[in-house]
Amino acid sequence: MATTWRRRLVGLSLRGRPPPGHALLLPGCRCVHTCGMRFALDLVWLDAEGRVLGIDEGVRPWRMRSRRDAAAVLEVAAGEGERAAVALAFGRMPRMAEPQRNRLAVALDPRVPIYRDTYNEYFVLVLSAGGAAAGTQVPLYIVMAITGIWNVGIFMAACVVFELAVIFGLARPQMQPRERVGWVLLWGATTALLALAFYYLVAEPTL
Repeated sequence: MATTWRRRLVGLSLRGRPPPGHALLLPGCRCVHTCGMRFALDLVWLDAEGRVLGIDEGVRPWRMRSRRDAAAVLEVAAGEGERAAVALAFGRMPRMAEPQRNRLAVALDPRVPIYRDTYNEYFVLVLSAGGAAAGTQVPLYIVMAITGIWNVGIFMAACVVFELAVIFGLARPQMQPRERVGWVLLWGATTALLALAFYYLVAEPTL
């Protein structure tokens, strides 16, 4: 089952023909490409209940196929699509075409416990890095413009507090104490350094 973005992107491309009876399921998928494939594919389109909607047979490499009403697609080597569809119809393959959650919304939802996967960790890394680089400095820069110039120490401290409040209050409220210590050290120091650079390169020359 292709659940990570990398496995979904690569699929069965760049591989030899899989053994008979093997397939790749892409849940939450309505569009498939065959770029880099070394053999033709049969695409078995499924609805949210795992029922077969249709089969695109013999899709050659460097093609693209889509189906708007699909909730998942099963990729099998050409010639095995009908057998896979029959197996699904008679329950010999597990029902796996469950509706997929919006992972972006889930990652931002403080009510949902942290789930450990590559997408989630990279997403929070990008979110936190963006906040450390500019997301905290710009709002405080606007406050500085309204209230008067702060000294560099107060600006750095405000940026660090703001960044950590976003991480612990919105992005990762379910963190364990040991994780919180690590994030305080990592992003506190990173935000402080970037805030220092922002202050002398942007705030001080323009305010």
